[in-house]
Amino acid sequence: MSLFNTLHTGMSGIFSNKRAMNVVSQNIANVNNPDYSRRQVNISTNTTINYGGFELGTGSKIESIERVRDKFLDVQYRKYNSDYGYWKTMNSNLNYIQSLYNEPSEDGFRKSFDEFWGSIHKILSEPTVPENKRELIYKAQELSNKMNSLYSDIENIQQNLNNDINTITKEINSKLKELSNLNSQIKELKAQNIEANDLLDKRDKLLDDLSEKLNFTFKEKKDGQINIFLKNHEILNGSIYKKLKIKEINDKNYIFVDNGKIDVKSGTLGATFELRDNVINSQLNRLNELAATFYDTLNLIHEEGYDLTGTIKGMNFFEEIQSGNLSTDKLRRIAGNILLSGEPKNYVDSYIKFNQNTINNIKVNFDIGSGELINIENGFEDNTDYTATINSGETLDSLNTGNKFRADFNYKYSTQNGGLLTFSNEGGASLDNRLIIDFNRNVFKQLGLPTKDIEALKWTDIPTSNTQGIMTFKGPGNYSETLDLTGVTSLNDIAQRINTDSDGDGNTDGGLKLVRAFVRNNELYIVPTDKAYTDMKNVIIDDPNGMLHEMNSNSVDLSVLDASQNSLKNSFGLYAYKTKSFDLSSYQPTDNVNITINYKDSTPQFATTIQKNSLNNSTIGTNNEFQIIQNGEEFEILPGADGNTFSWNNIDSIEIKIGSNSIKLENFYYDENSAANKLVSQGWATDTQSAKLTLKSDKNLKWRMNFLDFGSFISIQGKKVQIDFHRDSLQSLTEKINNTNTGVLAFYTPGGRFVLKADKTLNYDLKNAEIKGPERLFELLGLWKHENSQDYSENFTLLNPDFSTNTLEDKLKYTSKFILGNGVDMAKNLKVKDYLLNNPDMLAMDLGKRIDSDNDGDIDTVIPSGEHSSTLWEDGYLLKSVKIFSDGRHDFDDYISDMITDVGLSGEKAKRMEINSDSLRTEFLNQRESVKGVSLDEEMTNMIKYQQAFNAAAKVINVVDGMLDRIINGLMR
Repeated sequence: MSLFNTLHTGMSGIFSNKRAMNVVSQNIANVNNPDYSRRQVNISTNTTINYGGFELGTGSKIESIERVRDKFLDVQYRKYNSDYGYWKTMNSNLNYIQSLYNEPSEDGFRKSFDEFWGSIHKILSEPTVPENKRELIYKAQELSNKMNSLYSDIENIQQNLNNDINTITKEINSKLKELSNLNSQIKELKAQNIEANDLLDKRDKLLDDLSEKLNFTFKEKKDGQINIFLKNHEILNGSIYKKLKIKEINDKNYIFVDNGKIDVKSGTLGATFELRDNVINSQLNRLNELAATFYDTLNLIHEEGYDLTGTIKGMNFFEEIQSGNLSTDKLRRIAGNILLSGEPKNYVDSYIKFNQNTINNIKVNFDIGSGELINIENGFEDNTDYTATINSGETLDSLNTGNKFRADFNYKYSTQNGGLLTFSNEGGASLDNRLIIDFNRNVFKQLGLPTKDIEALKWTDIPTSNTQGIMTFKGPGNYSETLDLTGVTSLNDIAQRINTDSDGDGNTDGGLKLVRAFVRNNELYIVPTDKAYTDMKNVIIDDPNGMLHEMNSNSVDLSVLDASQNSLKNSFGLYAYKTKSFDLSSYQPTDNVNITINYKDSTPQFATTIQKNSLNNSTIGTNNEFQIIQNGEEFEILPGADGNTFSWNNIDSIEIKIGSNSIKLENFYYDENSAANKLVSQGWATDTQSAKLTLKSDKNLKWRMNFLDFGSFISIQGKKVQIDFHRDSLQSLTEKINNTNTGVLAFYTPGGRFVLKADKTLNYDLKNAEIKGPERLFELLGLWKHENSQDYSENFTLLNPDFSTNTLEDKLKYTSKFILGNGVDMAKNLKVKDYLLNNPDMLAMDLGKRIDSDNDGDIDTVIPSGEHSSTLWEDGYLLKSVKIFSDGRHDFDDYISDMITDVGLSGEKAKRMEINSDSLRTEFLNQRESVKGVSLDEEMTNMIKYQQAFNAAAKVINVVDGMLDRIINGLMR
């Protein structure tokens, strides 16, 4: 081997190490460039030669300069970078949505609802104060404005997200274009066997950026180019890329590739789609559901009430939203046409579940010796006929009832349900049309029957003779009557004047109609009658002589039976027998009584005249189907004298007159046991068992008694809801329906209209429900009316998804319907009626009083109760707590809380996931950086290594140069 070969070997070392030092210099120069991949020099041995049988080296060469990169770490980083982009976008938007609700704060969304319900509570305490009505209306409008604003703000977010899809897609297309250009350049350099490290760094940077926007896969080809795949669509193939196209469908942007819609689920773009199409839609839908239910519920409440003038009724609370089409839009709600709350109340149930087998085992124990119940009704006199007494330690069967108390305790026991104690009407006016006073406040309380306090007057002294005279009592409807107290010498005298002889002439005239009186413990109590709607606030006493002051008149509270219980046996009128009673105490025995009966069918009108003293035991009616019996000055008309007709089903009207005066009739109701006893006492049955069978021979009584004996059911989506008319109330029936989780929800309005509402499971459309049951039950609920002569069906279908529109319209023709048009944004359009905003006095306040306007004993008219009444909102406020959302799981408060909590929890999850994904992304970024990044210590070490090698190679050349110089120059000398 020659010295020139040795020189060449040294030169290769200089060139190799010089090139290596250049690479090290490049690495050091890019130490702070996050996109740079560290370069690594691969030095290899030059080809060896064979010299005299020996293998001699020819130096070194640069085999390659490579980027130091770990593809696995690249894949992992981009995966978590995509997750990070997704959760970062979710977090920022959810955080903004949460800020719109402004919870918790004093100006938050929930606060608006709380203030609205609070304004109702306030109006209950002072219904006549105009400011309270104004506040309720304005709070409702503030709440409406809050919903309008919140909905619009969230809708704006949705529109911005829609625009973001377009922006992000353009950015993706731009990066795809850059990647296609880089692919071309990389391919060209590869073909020339030139390293393309800088271009590869740029490409990896673009892939990193692209991964934040969406998740993709790619494949590298032999020529250095890559192909990118998105959901099995190849969007980049070398230098050719496919633009992601935006198409607008129903005002929303969607991404298409090769005419196929792409559902992106990852990265910033995936989060944007998820927010726009699911998260935001969910929020808007929940707001619309809240607004729609609030709108419909408030309208249902408000249209049932009168304003305080008693002249306006049936008006909506909110501006009407145009009704949708039954065939194409959603049937959200149907409501019955019967005010079930206004039906006569003949039963009041105890809320205590007793364990005794019979009523004979139920004892009372009082702190004082006895309990006294006083029955205040038309014709009341202060004597034992109208009282019921029981001593401490006695059982309930020992209750001593007066002849005209006409009520008693009944007991029903079953091993499954325990004992049910009921205070039942036994042949008197309905319990809601009279006052049952628990004078010592001990009987009803101990037995678990609901009570309420009423205002009464208490007089303790006798007015002096020089002030005794006339006072005037004024009541609803401009009614007035006078009481003459001239000559009274005791409180009993005053009570007798009030109850039987108001003018003090010694002749019975029926007394006052607005109030009645009784004396206990040397104190006189004045209580209101149904003529005053059992409320002393509706009675004004004009006392020009100042007798009230002398009698030491004071207001006191008395405890009375609360007969407002909406038990189904009350709501559906499940009495066993009904009679009609009238009072002739103001008329002479020889007065002629004219009786007229009109029938519903073709039966001829019946008319007769009977002297008062001949009425007892007389029979009337075209078929002599009614008998009149006398109890003092009270006369009772009993159906069934013909042995067949025990109900009033075929009677259109009955009128009784003396001269030109119409005599008021009053319905008396009997439960099954007292009805059977009544028939036995009349001689129409031999015993109570046969009497019950006799009553059931009348179809109109049979179904009532069968409902009580056997119960019934309603089937919703195939799930049977069993109904026990003894134990179930309107409330428990709605709760049973709501607990079926079928998407059908039930509630009832303040007036007692039965309401069925579709919820989420049914896609808020009752047309998707199947509801079956006895036809009679749906008629009682006011959802249907039997119109033909055929028997009632026991398996009647009210709703079925297969019904045609015509069939559906026929089935629901008696109901009130809420059909919401598709695309109607309730939360955006909710607005209180202008007439209420302009005139708050028009706010409905009073449910009214149901009365018998034609004196036939049947309730046929609703009239205002008086300006002090706020009964509409007393019951309306309770709807706040009814679970009419989320398939029966949530009430108004729960639903709002869940809606706000859902945003908060979603936001917390997004924040947590953003932190987690960022942590994982950073972890892999650091790992990748440890591989591809530049280490100054390492590079300086390499620099020294290559420098020393360079110097050594230079020394070799220097030595060889000296040797050559000596050889060449020495030979020349």
